[in-house]
Amino acid sequence: MSKHLEIERQAAAWLARKDGDHWSAADQTQLDQWLALATAHRVAYLRLAAAWSTTGMLAPAAAGPDAAPEQPDTAPAQPQRPSLPRFSQWRIAAAILVTVGAAAGWFAMRAAPSEVRYETRLGAHQTYALQDGSKLTLNTATRLRARVSRSARTVWLDQGEAYFDIAHDAAHPFVVVSGTSRITVLGTRFTVRREAGGTEVVVVDGRVQVENGPMPGRSAVILVKHQRVLATPDTMRRSDESDAAIDQQLSWREGKLVFDQVTLDAAAGEFNRYNKKKLVLADAAAAGLKIGGRFDVDNIQAFARLLQRGFGLDVRETDDTITIASRRPPTQRRAGMDHPRGD
Repeated sequence: MSKHLEIERQAAAWLARKDGDHWSAADQTQLDQWLALATAHRVAYLRLAAAWSTTGMLAPAAAGPDAAPEQPDTAPAQPQRPSLPRFSQWRIAAAILVTVGAAAGWFAMRAAPSEVRYETRLGAHQTYALQDGSKLTLNTATRLRARVSRSARTVWLDQGEAYFDIAHDAAHPFVVVSGTSRITVLGTRFTVRREAGGTEVVVVDGRVQVENGPMPGRSAVILVKHQRVLATPDTMRRSDESDAAIDQQLSWREGKLVFDQVTLDAAAGEFNRYNKKKLVLADAAAAGLKIGGRFDVDNIQAFARLLQRGFGLDVRETDDTITIASRRPPTQRRAGMDHPRGD
């Protein structure tokens, strides 16, 4: 129980005790001493006394040490209904529970941070500052929810990828939930990418812990600087990454895609994350071609022209797709289609 709630409970107990049938001068002395210990004691006591008096739960004698004496009633006596005992045990218990419960709810509402949603459109990236001093950078088509204050720090990555630069706070770990994975940190920089098959975590600096929900019998994976893990429902695959590999994976923050001898299939998949027009590979020979270079994430046409001119691939463009093939189909050669549309 917090300090505030404990004071509320004690004040309620004093009020209930004073409203009983056996209140003595010694009891009043003890109450006066408790009230003098701290201003918070007196404030809580007077506030609860006023609230109980208003609701009729408290007898006039319990209105507080400074309450005005009750004035004699000069009006003619009126018939009254039989009253309950001055303050029965069930009324004491109910008053304390209601009061402390209300106070607990009030403090919980104050302490609980509200949920904030962040979202980026296709092809965009955006940086946000959080209340605790941490920063988030969301990649293309990313959705994220956050409940972050100085006392509670949790975000949920619902879709996409985000880079986290977390303010250090040893008393309040920062938690990222991505599907079945739970990433816990104190203060560090890392990326989390959520896909249909699982969650990828790459640590740029610091140390993080990654747990996977469907694997209760297995230990959590601890990652340090330049380590990566791919968490799927069945496995946790960890690997060490070079400086160049880390820079490559973070190039999207500058609006770039960097490839170092990756397959054209993998490169096309990256381009398709950022563009409405999609790259389609027509055959396995084209898909397995190894390429490298640095490209703007949104210049998919320039990438396609490079494939045509530098690698001799066939490029066919429509409104929605750019299809890449290792050789031009015979029907197109006979039709004399020497250049792809849009080149």
